[in-house]
Amino acid sequence: METAFGKVSITPPINDTFPDFFFQPEGVLDEICARVAVLKAGLSPVIIITLDVLGIGVAEVADLESAISEEIGVATERIWIVGSHSHSAPILCPIDLYGGFSPYFTGLKDRLISLIAALMLQLQPVTLQFGRSTCDFNVNRRRIDENGNCSMAPNPDGVVDKSVPVISCRRVDNTLVGVLFSYCCHPTILLGPKVSGDYPGWAQLTLEEEYDPAVALFLPGVFGNVRPCLDAGDHFRSGTEADAISCGQALAKAVEDGLENCRHLSIDAIHTWRSKPRLPLANPLSKDELDQIAAQSIKSQRQSDSPTSWKDGFQVAQRQWVQQVRSEQVEDRMPTYQTYTFSRLQLGELNWVGLSGEFFLEYGIYAQRQGDAETTLAFGYTQGCQTYVPTAEALTQGGYEVHAYKRWKQSAPFKPEVEEVVEKAIADLMARQP
Repeated sequence: METAFGKVSITPPINDTFPDFFFQPEGVLDEICARVAVLKAGLSPVIIITLDVLGIGVAEVADLESAISEEIGVATERIWIVGSHSHSAPILCPIDLYGGFSPYFTGLKDRLISLIAALMLQLQPVTLQFGRSTCDFNVNRRRIDENGNCSMAPNPDGVVDKSVPVISCRRVDNTLVGVLFSYCCHPTILLGPKVSGDYPGWAQLTLEEEYDPAVALFLPGVFGNVRPCLDAGDHFRSGTEADAISCGQALAKAVEDGLENCRHLSIDAIHTWRSKPRLPLANPLSKDELDQIAAQSIKSQRQSDSPTSWKDGFQVAQRQWVQQVRSEQVEDRMPTYQTYTFSRLQLGELNWVGLSGEFFLEYGIYAQRQGDAETTLAFGYTQGCQTYVPTAEALTQGGYEVHAYKRWKQSAPFKPEVEEVVEKAIADLMARQP
């Protein structure tokens, strides 16, 4: 097998332009990057791209895939694009009033294509190893009370995944060329005011300093309902820069432990598949409910102490969402489903499953159960960042994730049947054979 690894800075500005953030940037805490792994076994390579960004939108992914495919000559289903989901990093997806396409995005795309083209000329023989470790700073973030209602608070009894899968690529002299690793935890320690990759960024930079010139790629787990355990009793406390650095270093140490306990993988070919399941939407909110949301957003904005804050923009976005839904209702064009992208990559005995939205961890566990739980790896935020996809039970419990679809311009919540549809789509994808 042959590989090449590389990275390029995407710390703004690019093309003299700053991207959108949830905050007004006040400097840079740590450099953010786009990282690439080219993996080749057989005739056609697979290109893995990880971005230190909040997320990249479905349309932006399609644009980037098309540009890379045309330049490199690789089928789009063999291009994996993931965002780390750091909340202190650029927003390259449509959420609230923000969007992805901009001169910054154009510059990022140009840098990526140049990097990938260079890496295609630098492929070198390697051996692959796979191992696992654990890290302990994550926790389920949905606390359910005695009445079955949800609040955003630490839930130590909730579902969580503390494993750290590690894939390493080494030259024949055993020198580390690159490492890919994952963890199941929202990068929500920080919300600015400095640009940062949060804990995944610090983990990558720590590993790259330790194993220079190797490149480390973070692949986000399926962590829609999991976050860092900054426990303050009945709520989560605000994170600090020290927290982000500490958690990043803890994850880097877990990856190092995994590197020490890797076993060899035999790779004859790399196979990829992709599907576009339609996730069913429930009925939209009534006119009265929509009016209440619009009225409350106006009231909240008028009472705001910071009229230029992102929360103020959120209130404007809520009213725009109401206008969108009302227009769809009046014109009789309400959507009945939302399309997502599911991806699978078979790397020897390893199976990667990528889901394009903020899926609850239960779906990642389900994917692992469709294959060998040890060698099936599930990732979120792959091929696009879309709204949360809760389980059927979570839809009845409520909570932030259940109602966040409005922020993502989705016209209605999901039907409870969404869980069955997602599981069938995952099972069908895992059943495909080369």
